[in-house]
Amino acid sequence: MQEYDVRMQQFDALCHDPAIRNRSFYPDFRRGWEVLLRRAAASDELYFDPEAESVIKVPCSFGGVDFVFHLDQLKMADWYFQEVKRGKRVVFVPKRVRRDRRGNLRFHDSPCHYDPDLPETALKEEDRNIMAAAMPGLPPELWIVYGNKWVEKKLSPLVQRSVSLFLIQTDYVPAFLASPYEVCLYLFWMDCCIIKEDFEAVPDAQLGPLLHIFKSSPMLKIKGLI
Repeated sequence: MQEYDVRMQQFDALCHDPAIRNRSFYPDFRRGWEVLLRRAAASDELYFDPEAESVIKVPCSFGGVDFVFHLDQLKMADWYFQEVKRGKRVVFVPKRVRRDRRGNLRFHDSPCHYDPDLPETALKEEDRNIMAAAMPGLPPELWIVYGNKWVEKKLSPLVQRSVSLFLIQTDYVPAFLASPYEVCLYLFWMDCCIIKEDFEAVPDAQLGPLLHIFKSSPMLKIKGLI
């Protein structure tokens, strides 16, 4: 119960950010996410074992809150190959991240994190795909969530200064998360990022429909959360 109370206090604090609170759609935004997050925070449901060897843990900090998301690499691989069979890119979009002069990977303004020493024992050597997911932030930070151990092999100190990978579309990242709370928190934070990034340039009437809570994110439907 204590953890539940802390989570909702964190939600309340973030909603008091003027960039969010001063939007015309704020009452519906807050009400919608409060219902979903309360329900998810009280649930002990897990979609998979978060300690399985196929699960990668991604730390994230947003709005003064630290959290660790758990993503299932085997499910990513299955969805990727299903998408290849259909011949239509919806979930996994080809992108290229570049290495800067300091040796760090970046995607436009976003840093791209990876751990070359991560064992990733559930991955098959013959596939060699690299996948990344954006985590909430301003700007969002990319994390390699599949194929960390293959990134270095794609880079050469003298020749290759970029890496091709598949970026998981934000709407579909929750498909690979471990619990209803992780799904809701990820999309709630992403909605907050959209508001804070765009509220000065985009009118509320146009900004609202861009938010997951108002456009009925497919993952909220698929997971049975709405």
